[in-house]
Amino acid sequence: MVEFQLLSVPIGLILGLGMTRIMTGAITTVRNREHVRVHWLPLVWAASFMIQLLIFFCVLWDLKVNFENAGIEWTWSYYGPQVLHTIFMFLGAGLLLPVSRESNTDCLLKDFNKHGKLALIPLIAMHFLAWPMNMHMSNVPLFDKANYLNFVMIAVIAVGFKASRLNWQAAAAIIYLSILIYASLSVWSRPGHIEDIFMHKPIPASQPEKSSYHPPPLNPEEPYQKPFADRV
Repeated sequence: MVEFQLLSVPIGLILGLGMTRIMTGAITTVRNREHVRVHWLPLVWAASFMIQLLIFFCVLWDLKVNFENAGIEWTWSYYGPQVLHTIFMFLGAGLLLPVSRESNTDCLLKDFNKHGKLALIPLIAMHFLAWPMNMHMSNVPLFDKANYLNFVMIAVIAVGFKASRLNWQAAAAIIYLSILIYASLSVWSRPGHIEDIFMHKPIPASQPEKSSYHPPPLNPEEPYQKPFADRV
């Protein structure tokens, strides 16, 4: 077992638990629909968290390829921020949706405004952490599109967290999901795509040098002579 395979196990477990919380919350929402009025706003944020959790698997793979090509060892300065990043995502996924029937909850939107909105705090912290992580671990410039998107998404999340009017909350959730889909398809790490800094192109095999010696051509008109034919 190589080092990356061992160190990625705790991170994968945290990501998997976050996905489990999101899916369990969605199932609980459907099953309790006769007792709890369903609203789409928390489900939009749930979809965003699920996409974030999936993206991070691609981030880990890109880092693995990059570190192998550059000969970088997995020390705490590299591994610690990755673990902290996944913990923030798990905390947000766990706070977003109720995973069991709560007697004092009759509307999913009310539950979101009271409890689920707290999930946006670790989401903001995750984007703040992503900015220095990109520069430290992937050599991404400070003024890069990936970092700009993190800044914009922090502002959108802050609006969704502070807003009390449903229109502003809905606009923030939809805009964040739209930016996230764009980033996951064309900017951030994604399946089947590795940035140029991760690519390792093997050096083509050297071709043998051409020799300047050319053997003289055989004369087809000269008859063949048997060796030592003049001897008895």
